[in-house]
Amino acid sequence: MADEAAPQAAGASAGTAGDEALAALRWGWGEAYRIGWDATRGWWAVRRDGKGCDITAGDPDMLWQAIVEDYVLLPVPRDTPAQNEP
Repeated sequence: MADEAAPQAAGASAGTAGDEALAALRWGWGEAYRIGWDATRGWWAVRRDGKGCDITAGDPDMLWQAIVEDYVLLPVPRDTPAQNEP
């Protein structure tokens, strides 16, 4: 499985707005979560510390909110090496 869906994959579903939403999610949360979009899962995020399970959502705003809720419950340490990296 690829680390993250390519930005053009989001574009296949949502056009330029999808590319921009994916870039915004990665800019805001990319240090703590792997984030992507694909036709199978839709919008998704995975914690870089390896805890929890995949977070999926129907659109980028819902994914942002789900990430916030996950992070509030258990913040992802940002000063440790990321797990699940290629």
